[in-house]
Amino acid sequence: MIPSFSFEVFLSFLYFKIAYPNGFSGITLITPPQSCKAIEDALSRNPHLTSLPLPKVDVLAPDSLSQNTGTAEILRLPEVQAVINGHFIVLPCDLISELAGESLLSTWMVYAAGIIGSSAAPGGLGVWFPTKGENAVKGEETDFLMTASLPDATVNPSPDSLRPHLSQVVYSTSTDTLNDITETKKSFPVRHGLLRKHGRIRMLTTTRDAHIYFFPYWVLDFINDNPKFDTIGEDIVGWWAKATWQDGLVPKLGLDRILSPTPTQPSNDADNNSNNHKDFDLSSLSTTH
Repeated sequence: MIPSFSFEVFLSFLYFKIAYPNGFSGITLITPPQSCKAIEDALSRNPHLTSLPLPKVDVLAPDSLSQNTGTAEILRLPEVQAVINGHFIVLPCDLISELAGESLLSTWMVYAAGIIGSSAAPGGLGVWFPTKGENAVKGEETDFLMTASLPDATVNPSPDSLRPHLSQVVYSTSTDTLNDITETKKSFPVRHGLLRKHGRIRMLTTTRDAHIYFFPYWVLDFINDNPKFDTIGEDIVGWWAKATWQDGLVPKLGLDRILSPTPTQPSNDADNNSNNHKDFDLSSLSTTH
């Protein structure tokens, strides 16, 4: 079975802070070449940036990167793949959140990363936020998300746990794509395979992708095997989510080979021994926040 991709919805964005725990090998800021010098100057001179805790931020400016390069295509660049040697986190450049980064990291490690003794392939974690409510911004863009409930936890989560906010992503796309589908088909078709897999699903039309992703290392193989993937949210997450329930997608996307006992391994075997498996469940490898 295919590992699932999860998401969590939380209320408002103010400030995102993450301590650098053991296991972080580095932080890389990826930018087009024309912005590289200005960013490096700011990192070396701005007192707000020079006082940041270790590890030091490395700036990477691939020659072929431009402002129009798709987010999935960025992860496919050889220069970017060369610096990723294990599970990784993708953050946007304009992130402001009140949710502590350590909370997301620990949630991913416990429920999706497969580093607590599970033999399943590690899954992913993403963040979406509501665009309606007290702090809503008029005209905020939205994304279309379909989710299913995760199995009940075997142990009651702690009061400050994010577990009650987690769901499994079963469909992810942009609102523009959703509008194109409904305009062409005069409705939004829901496949029987999805309803067979999940008897109860939620359709969210007022959430926004925060572009925060916790990815297992095998996702690089997934990206490389599917060169048509252009964006993370709509292509990588979207196709991964559908592969957890749509017949025929696992071999079509190469996931049967990628999640075999010998996928591309990160350099740190201790952190990735959970990849040694024979049976895989895509639905168990995805969660949402």
